[in-house]
Amino acid sequence: MNHLHCHTFLKDSDYVSEIQSGGSGADRAISCLYLKYRERTYAYMSKLIGRHSDYKGVADDIVQDSFIIMVDKIREPDFDITSLAGYWIGISKMLFLNQLKKDRRILYVNEADEHYGYEDMTPESILFEKEEQYKLENAFAQLGPRCKEVLMLWLNQYSMIEIARQMNLSSDAMARKIKFECFKKLKTFVTTESNPTPGNTK
Repeated sequence: MNHLHCHTFLKDSDYVSEIQSGGSGADRAISCLYLKYRERTYAYMSKLIGRHSDYKGVADDIVQDSFIIMVDKIREPDFDITSLAGYWIGISKMLFLNQLKKDRRILYVNEADEHYGYEDMTPESILFEKEEQYKLENAFAQLGPRCKEVLMLWLNQYSMIEIARQMNLSSDAMARKIKFECFKKLKTFVTTESNPTPGNTK
């Protein structure tokens, strides 16, 4: 399937309901949620982490780890957050601040909530968000079947061992390498102005 049809999710509550319901609908909701808010979360964390030169390059890992945490929280029956974008940013910020605390760079850290780094939506930001989501969906469609499968499994929280087994790979290290290469290719497709020819990542 080349397109995820993420336009069916109009509100954050739609993602929450679908993820909590489970099944294939939950898998699609998780993937679409990632595509929708990933760029905003990454931009915020890149700016925050950019103030700390020793941590250059960790924004990707933090954004990915915090997304997995957020999906786990959404699955809880008493989940009650109205802004998933703000919540994702909040968890990302909490993870980074906790890392700073661990490294004894700061004295304290607050718990994550849905308001960290979140700004009220304006017509301009809504338009920008839709354009970014469209760009991400198109970039995903350009990936080969192998990359689509590994990224979908990873987004749905399969471990590297499970991904290797599902895709008949030789090891979890091979699954990790393919995931890294495919994610790198996805980011390249998003940022380039050209339209690369779809193909499999070997």
